[in-house]
Amino acid sequence: MRTLTRPAAVLAAGALAAAALTGCSSTASRATEIRPGTITSLDDLEPVDDADLALTITWDGGEPVRLSIDQLEQMRTVEATIYEPFLKRDVTFQGVELPELLMLTGMPDDLDVLHTVALNEYEVDIPADAAMDDAAILATRADGELIPIDQGGPTRVVLTSDHPDVRDESLWIWSIATIAPGGSVPTS
Repeated sequence: MRTLTRPAAVLAAGALAAAALTGCSSTASRATEIRPGTITSLDDLEPVDDADLALTITWDGGEPVRLSIDQLEQMRTVEATIYEPFLKRDVTFQGVELPELLMLTGMPDDLDVLHTVALNEYEVDIPADAAMDDAAILATRADGELIPIDQGGPTRVVLTSDHPDVRDESLWIWSIATIAPGGSVPTS
């Protein structure tokens, strides 16, 4: 019978504990589809009244794409339970995979940075490669309820645990009003 030395036993116990915690984590997987979309192209969009406007996406030389919460929720919807770093608890978010939304609205292939502006005029530049990862979600619901403005709604970017930039809280912009091309890639 092989006996582990004390340091080896401590390392082995730590590895087992980490594996057990990872296996139990509700935030360990990517988002899953909960509803197929009925809006699959810009042709499916009806004009949005100012009162219903939730998000405007504008690409250079193009007409602004104005979206309501109802329209966003008619797109293919995903769900993921994510550790929300500001609330310090798991939250189940529902929304649209951000890359799918950006492609649907005509994001240029050569774009390096997205410039996002919140309702309170807070601005965040998101590297396009971070936004185009399937683990980035534009959420409209938290724990089954529409996200109120005073809680970061009506739309916000959330990242599932397998997103490479999940720990970069600056990318978790909430109350997003506009998305447009940005300047140069921000440096850390």
